[in-house]
Amino acid sequence: MSNDLVIVALVQAKPGHEKALVQAQAKLVQVVREQPGCISYELHEAIDQPGRVVFFERWLDRTSWERHMRGAHMDAFRANAGPLIGAFELLQLRQVA
Repeated sequence: MSNDLVIVALVQAKPGHEKALVQAQAKLVQVVREQPGCISYELHEAIDQPGRVVFFERWLDRTSWERHMRGAHMDAFRANAGPLIGAFELLQLRQVA
């Protein structure tokens, strides 16, 4: 197996903030995709739950992901969009088969 790090982030917008949160998250995607070590970074919204989104991320290694999380783009995102988030869950995965 590779040393890739797979991240699944589950996010639920606070009621009334669904559209604003998804827009803020969508703006983040292209910036992140250009970062060193980012293999893929995808944003999906639940069909039957507006404002329920899932990020699927694949990083070259943990160091690349940690650098991304400490970046100025993430600080700005957390400051602007953090108040719109009602629930958040982060899964850090490794491929086993």
